[in-house]
Amino acid sequence: MTDTTGGLPEDDPGDGPDDRLDDGSDDGPDLGWRALAGSLDDLGFALPPAADTAAPAAPAPAAETAAPAPAAETPAADTADTGAPAIDTATTAADPAEHPDPAPTRSGHPRPRQYSRGSNAFIGSMLVLALLIFTGFTVTLNDKAIIAPGHTADIEEFVDVRDHPAYASDATISLVSVRTSFAPSLFEVIGGWLDGALEVVDIEDILGERTVAENRDAGRLQMDQSTQVAVAVALEHLGHEIMTPIGARIERVMPDAPADDALREGDIVQAVGDTAITTAQQLSDTVKAHEPGATATFTALAPDGQTRTVTVTLADRDGVALLGVIVTTHVEFAEPPIDVRLHIENIGGPSAGLAFTLSVIDALTPEPLTGNLDVAATGTIHHDGSVGPIGGVPQKSHAVVRAGTDLFLVPAAQVEEAVAVAEPSVAVVGVETLEEALAAIEAHRR
Repeated sequence: MTDTTGGLPEDDPGDGPDDRLDDGSDDGPDLGWRALAGSLDDLGFALPPAADTAAPAAPAPAAETAAPAPAAETPAADTADTGAPAIDTATTAADPAEHPDPAPTRSGHPRPRQYSRGSNAFIGSMLVLALLIFTGFTVTLNDKAIIAPGHTADIEEFVDVRDHPAYASDATISLVSVRTSFAPSLFEVIGGWLDGALEVVDIEDILGERTVAENRDAGRLQMDQSTQVAVAVALEHLGHEIMTPIGARIERVMPDAPADDALREGDIVQAVGDTAITTAQQLSDTVKAHEPGATATFTALAPDGQTRTVTVTLADRDGVALLGVIVTTHVEFAEPPIDVRLHIENIGGPSAGLAFTLSVIDALTPEPLTGNLDVAATGTIHHDGSVGPIGGVPQKSHAVVRAGTDLFLVPAAQVEEAVAVAEPSVAVVGVETLEEALAAIEAHRR
């Protein structure tokens, strides 16, 4: 945007401070009209005369050069040897009358060249294009989010083993991340639809009823819990007893689900009626054993340590009873015999659990776990060593291809999503348990 200011032309200062009012011609509304007309005339436009003009303008005086001066006499060229006629220099000079200078504008400045229709159309198109670009970058879609490929990161850099030997490896075991952009611009959404590496989703699919800040905090909590379980699973694989499951932890209550307003995030369901619940799978199986529309009583341990009992009427989803929650198994941890810590920053969520477990096993094992194989892994890890599904598999697959990884381990239920993106140079293997992941690494070692 340009800021412009008006004023009298500086090339005609007059004789005194009131010279513009002496003849009365610049008085009243006609002053503004004439100033506008003169400015537009400078740009090659013309306005009709003001409606209240009393008399037509006086005719302009004749130009001083209306009658050209006679050309100076020029002696004839010497033609004695060639016989060529003399050159009439008066007729070879350019005739000013053929290309007269344009009449000055009302403000006294030389009139600029007029633009052709093609030039005006081009300028108009550029203005429209600039407006579209400005709109595309400034208009945001608050109900959308874009999931994009993140990066791979060698977990060995994050593993801190204390009071026990730790073994380095030349190869890598990497986690894979995605980047999520909330409320993207219109151009970003269009780009997301056109770019196969990006995914445009409804923001409710990610946040539910949370705010962006609440979702970030929940992701960090999931990461903390995931690292704790991952370390414990690795230690139990190496022969140490670490975990005791005590219930199914509510990670999310779906909006308008039967559990809404009855169960809350952070609750640990420990019983359904008279049936004790120690794992997430037990809760799922027990709910599905009810008829749709039946009522069920849940005993839940709240984060503040209080126990309460709630009754829920189960919904019907394709003939199966539905509670409407996302749960994980909640475990109590014994004091580990080895102090292993994972220092992760700026990454949230539980999807790196499998990669964490593999990396801790590698750090505590004298022989390199992967040989010289660069491995990337994604998938949640549970107390029993099972591998669960995660989000963003296509985007993570793009990140793995860009990193030049040799082997990509994914949850078995999502292997087709990864294969559809990965290049032949990357071996993609679907796994359901930690043992299957270790077997896949052994089979691909070289």
